[in-house]
Amino acid sequence: MGVFGEEPVLPQQQPGELDAAYWGRVERLTDRVQAREEGADAPAPPAASVCPQCGLAADRFPTRSKAWVFLEALEPAAEVPAHMVPPFFRWLISQDGVAWCPGDAEPAPGATCRVPHRLVCPGVDWSKPWSWLAAVREENARKAQFLYNPPRLPDSSGEGVSSA
Repeated sequence: MGVFGEEPVLPQQQPGELDAAYWGRVERLTDRVQAREEGADAPAPPAASVCPQCGLAADRFPTRSKAWVFLEALEPAAEVPAHMVPPFFRWLISQDGVAWCPGDAEPAPGATCRVPHRLVCPGVDWSKPWSWLAAVREENARKAQFLYNPPRLPDSSGEGVSSA
């Protein structure tokens, strides 16, 4: 899952397992695997909600399988038009705050979604990012640079001093 052009491999239905139970199990396994394959998986609280590659804070949400995912907090909007995000990278947040990915389901007109932080992380090298993701990645690189190398403020003699 998460790889374009490949069919997902589903687990076998157990003898006597009801269809609803089987598909519930598939759903729970799927979001956990998908989060891992996208690089969206995150440590559970109380661990910090910080990206290990770039050091920026990311929004952390639980999934249906009780795993955790890092999703990008876009500023000023927290969601982007779903038609601009490739299938399997569109994450939705339910009313109870649980993240889930609809896979390759076609979004409704006007639908919005969240994206994994990894898609726009300046610490991850993507050979051909989508143009709007490249712009978000550049902004995140600027934020990460500022986080680790704050600007030097001039002191009264005109010499630069660190703001930290």
